[in-house]
Amino acid sequence: MSVETVSKIRSLSELAGILEEARKAGRRIVLCHGVFDLLHPGHILHLKKAREQGDLLVVTVTPDQFVRKGPGRPVFNQRLRLETLAALQDIDYTALNEWPTSVETISLLKPHVYVKGSDYSDSAADLTGRIVEEEAAVKSVGGEIFFTDGEVFSSSHLINRFFSAYPDKTQEYLSTLRSRYGPDQIIEVLKGLAGLKVLVVGEAILDQYCYCIPMGKSPKETIVSTRFSEEEQFAGGSLAVANHLAGFCGEVTLITLLGPDKAQAGFIRSKLRPNVRLEAVASGERPTIIKRRFLEPSFLTKMFEIQYLNDTPLSGDLEQEVRSRIERHLAPHDFLVMADFGHGLMTPSLREFVSSAGKFLALNTQSNSANLGFNPVTKYPRADFVSLDEPELKLAVQTKYGDLFHLAMEVKQRLQTASLLVSRGPGGSLILSDQGLTVETPALAVKVVDRIGAGDALFSVTAPCVFQGIPSDLVGFIGNCAGALAVETVCNREPVDPVLLYKFIRSVLK
Repeated sequence: MSVETVSKIRSLSELAGILEEARKAGRRIVLCHGVFDLLHPGHILHLKKAREQGDLLVVTVTPDQFVRKGPGRPVFNQRLRLETLAALQDIDYTALNEWPTSVETISLLKPHVYVKGSDYSDSAADLTGRIVEEEAAVKSVGGEIFFTDGEVFSSSHLINRFFSAYPDKTQEYLSTLRSRYGPDQIIEVLKGLAGLKVLVVGEAILDQYCYCIPMGKSPKETIVSTRFSEEEQFAGGSLAVANHLAGFCGEVTLITLLGPDKAQAGFIRSKLRPNVRLEAVASGERPTIIKRRFLEPSFLTKMFEIQYLNDTPLSGDLEQEVRSRIERHLAPHDFLVMADFGHGLMTPSLREFVSSAGKFLALNTQSNSANLGFNPVTKYPRADFVSLDEPELKLAVQTKYGDLFHLAMEVKQRLQTASLLVSRGPGGSLILSDQGLTVETPALAVKVVDRIGAGDALFSVTAPCVFQGIPSDLVGFIGNCAGALAVETVCNREPVDPVLLYKFIRSVLK
């Protein structure tokens, strides 16, 4: 890297001082911002046109940690992207941004002109809606926004063609899907879920992560000693399911059980999306379920878990209260989502009731360390849509081995369900539908940070799709896209963001 190139790369604070002096000297400052992952002719022409708008061209780059453009992105890390831009003659300075968007950067650098490509000129077509915020930020510092024109090239298309993070079989699958559906068509289908009203029933779970640094074996005991670092708490279980659904559906009502701790109840309410209505049945005898996991923070290696719960069946009074809540809220909602984690909320009587209530029932029963073998989906008489992982499917039919299709068909017939989805982790997913279709979808995740909560995300996003009658091949694709985003998130730190899902879909299908 030449001395000239190095001198062009500055921190934002350095750049703010340099540009302040340039302004005093009467120089017109132009700012461009973006990822610039794969520099192509479209970028070069865009930057050349930007340079013509003033005396100094500054380009800021999105940091790796904030790039959410799909699997394997960015292909080139922030250092390489900065160095590549700094090597261009038309650019005077480059800097790494410090925030997810350019709004704060615009306020700091105060450009006379902020330049964007022609694909951003229609603010309604911008999935993120940020072009409106950026334009407002530019005007607040006395600047103007300028849109370049010319031939539009797609970095995502070039990356998918030449730098795909997927194996050949997955690329073939995506190529076939592209021939049937465009990304905007799929996004419109998802936006069509916004009018739905969903009733969710299931256990609320507080997932606690206690981050600890292993120090070594205790000299007097056969245990590994650890040093506490920090802890974090997440809204899990049915809380996570409701939050995922609320990103896509207009109204979500959640019926769950909470213990007497008011601080916990306050935390839960603070974590729910605004369009989630919490119908909490209060119990003085059953605490809100807590699952505390102890992890090594560098790789999120889970070392130990403690569960705080009372998983005995509900008392008669509590059971009746839960049933009354469901009866009261069932009619105004379009369909029912049952998130049964097997911790005592759903009694045989309640299972029978929701199965025969006459509403479309989307069902997920989870197997975990507290209920292993005791919470099969076959405890429900019927459902319209069932989502399970492969081990849960095998537990339902009480077999370790066997052909996956035949096992799934057995459960599908037993529950009289129209659609059954089996998630298989890195093996993708399988969907059996009443149209006689069997759809296999490959896994679309390339980076796994944490698998906890990924199944909830997949179930939550696919349930309204199945209710709306969206084709099974699209349901499988949408679900695996949501799962890919979920495994990049620590536990349930954030629900699936519709905008990020739209961007992911556009990225892999370009």
